[in-house]
Amino acid sequence: MIQVNRGKPPDILTRKRAVWLAAWRKAATPKARAQALARYRHEGIRDALRDAFHGKCAYCESQTDGVTWGHIEHYRPRSRFPELTFDWGNLLWACPRCNSECKGDQFPEAVDGGPIVDPCGDDPTDHLVFDYDPVARLANVYGKTIRGTVTRDLLDLNRPDLRAERSWRVKQLAYLSELAKRDAEARALLEEAKQDDAPYAAFARALDP
Repeated sequence: MIQVNRGKPPDILTRKRAVWLAAWRKAATPKARAQALARYRHEGIRDALRDAFHGKCAYCESQTDGVTWGHIEHYRPRSRFPELTFDWGNLLWACPRCNSECKGDQFPEAVDGGPIVDPCGDDPTDHLVFDYDPVARLANVYGKTIRGTVTRDLLDLNRPDLRAERSWRVKQLAYLSELAKRDAEARALLEEAKQDDAPYAAFARALDP
């Protein structure tokens, strides 16, 4: 997880947010309310979020493009905070695993160690440690604070399949970081791996602060 500047809301959201909220408030049945809220899936909003997050999950940093459809994630779940459904500051881009299978409608409050780390509102490195063990060749996420630990556990950021994929890439980055000390091309490649659009950039930055 890295800090992301979401940027300005797309034009469609700026123009339609108040209208969509009003339609939700006026809806008389659960079905009508659900249909009103579903407008957050507008293509213009999807495209803006995909671009802002470079097609990466806001939480686990896995690339979604090319392998699955990314989800528009509500940091504060729309089932519990419907008034924030069209709030640009509440929208993230996420993979289906982090969004639906792990987080779902959960949102721990401060009394329960929350809220979870917000990639746009927080600096994730204040709460999470991105560690690579060169002996075990495993890239793990650890909590630095209670919020960090709650975030890691809720999103299952060390789930076996994710950790395996991440570790495969990070072990290469670890080797690259050693070469970068004396090789200009390796240094350039490592710098690319630290950019916002690179998968698991948090680990590349931790390897090469």
